[in-house]
Amino acid sequence: MVLSATGAQAGVTELNAALDAMSYYNLIVKGDVTTTSEVEGRGFVGGALKGQATQFNMDNLSGTGLTMVGNVEGGKKNTWGDIQVGGNVDSGVEFQSAGAQVLSYGGTLSNTNVNFPDTAVHVAGLGATLAAERDAMFANLDELSLYLRDLAVTDTTTLDSSNLKFDAGAGSGIAVFDIADLEAELGGTSDLKFVFPTDYDMVVINVAGTNISLPGGFNFNGPSNLGTKVIWNFYEATTLDFGSKAWYGSVLATHAQATIGNFIEGSAVFAGLTANGEIHTPGFTNYDIPPPSTVVPEPATWAMMILGFGAIGSSIRRRRAVLAA
Repeated sequence: MVLSATGAQAGVTELNAALDAMSYYNLIVKGDVTTTSEVEGRGFVGGALKGQATQFNMDNLSGTGLTMVGNVEGGKKNTWGDIQVGGNVDSGVEFQSAGAQVLSYGGTLSNTNVNFPDTAVHVAGLGATLAAERDAMFANLDELSLYLRDLAVTDTTTLDSSNLKFDAGAGSGIAVFDIADLEAELGGTSDLKFVFPTDYDMVVINVAGTNISLPGGFNFNGPSNLGTKVIWNFYEATTLDFGSKAWYGSVLATHAQATIGNFIEGSAVFAGLTANGEIHTPGFTNYDIPPPSTVVPEPATWAMMILGFGAIGSSIRRRRAVLAA
């Protein structure tokens, strides 16, 4: 039987808010981003945006293209879409779209190229507002990573000669792979191949390990649009180095200081990022985790639930028992 407690429903709401964020933003970083490369889609930077001249390309999306809590530093940032900056704008910002765009900032403004019809508007308290948004979003993303980590494994990789293959086969719902040591699995591999999960709503690859650095002797042969359905969940990584490898699939690594030297095709979530490679669309296409059953427990079960809720408190959202039968 699935519990129908209010806490359980709140947990599902927060998980789906995290998936919503990954479908809205192509890049989400809790701290600083240092980049020399292009970001396609929308970006959210929870710290400062540093690095040399680069561009943030909306790729035909609408709304605010770039949101950052901290300062804009370094070289000129070419942008499409509106910009929100909680801190200071210390480097050049140049709008690229034909229509009027708005730069909203909470600190000071200097060294910009904001000319009519574009406008720059000071918003008092913007930094605090965006910081609260960042903290709430990463609380949800942390919950999502833990939830995905605890899903039951449904599929395993196969090794064909020197080709490591991910193929969930026929099916629906969520397919789950588990990788205990990604570096070791890729160490003797010439190609990592992924079969696009056509019939699945989502495919999760849970990857263990705190310090992950991809070896250089393999190629990733990923189909286009893999990031719309696949999430690589690096649930305990604190450092994550992709080296010079192109990577296909959305990446969820909420505690990792990441380094990329080639592109990631899909949504990407990190604690911090140094990018000498691009973030490409399309990103994750939202999938809603279904709510718990509304079946009402028997009276004896209600008594046990009440006692349990008092003991568990705020950690109830992290219990898979609340979310699955």
